Amino acid sequence: MELWESYKQSIFLCHQRLAEHVCFAIISAQNPAGQLSNPVANLLLDKQLQAHLDAINTPYRSITGAAPDFSFQEKSWMVLCEKQDAIEIGQRFNQNAIYWVEHNKLYLVPVLLAQPEECLGVFNSRMVILPS
Repeated sequence: MELWESYKQSIFLCHQRLAEHVCFAIISAQNPAGQLSNPVANLLLDKQLQAHLDAINTPYRSITGAAPDFSFQEKSWMVLCEKQDAIEIGQRFNQNAIYWVEHNKLYLVPVLLAQPEECLGVFNSRMVILPS
């Protein structure tokens, strides 16, 4: 399956919901440009993204993007920022795309890929709340 199509199928694993009126991005630093990296490299990239978010004083929470059958999972961050800032962070970390959530609507937003932005429906319907 083409990467863009697989991105459109993602579900999100997290420990708590954000209020439906909150706008935020979902950004990962792992597997830059859609190329699978080894776990150690991905951990380092994730720590670099977390350090960057701390440095720019941007609130964030942990989330994991996953295939619907859980066969693939990628550590990511819910980032409370403006959409354009999120795109720039995605560019900085060489990501094909980010997700944008606005009033509980989920959008797939291209960063490196030449695709049109797509609305993927209701965000809460793709969330899996994990036990704390």
